[in-house]
Amino acid sequence: MDPTVLAAIISALVGGVAGEAGKSAWASLTALARDRFGRDSPEAAALEAAPAGDTREIAGILVDRAEADPEFRESLASWTAETGKIIQRSHDVSNTISGDARIHGTVIQAGDIFGSIDLGSRRDPDR
Repeated sequence: MDPTVLAAIISALVGGVAGEAGKSAWASLTALARDRFGRDSPEAAALEAAPAGDTREIAGILVDRAEADPEFRESLASWTAETGKIIQRSHDVSNTISGDARIHGTVIQAGDIFGSIDLGSRRDPDR
């Protein structure tokens, strides 16, 4: 399982993507961890702290457990696939620059970006 994909999905859910469906998906992930590892487990604690926690760290914890537990790996992979579909269906992006906007530098319009954007050695022509 790719921790980057799982972190992206967790981040989207923590950010409120997918509305009620996202809340339901989050509840099901939390229940999955609690049922498998216990209510007081590090996995459940990481999910409980998610809004304040590092989504990459949370994903890493879950992926580590999945690597050691084939049953959990299967459940987590299924959850990830289904939740990814929910997020994809419910996530619309609209980027607009209009009116008297003055752009000084680079503008990047996109949906979700997971990772960095490298503009390389490109220099801003206005500087």
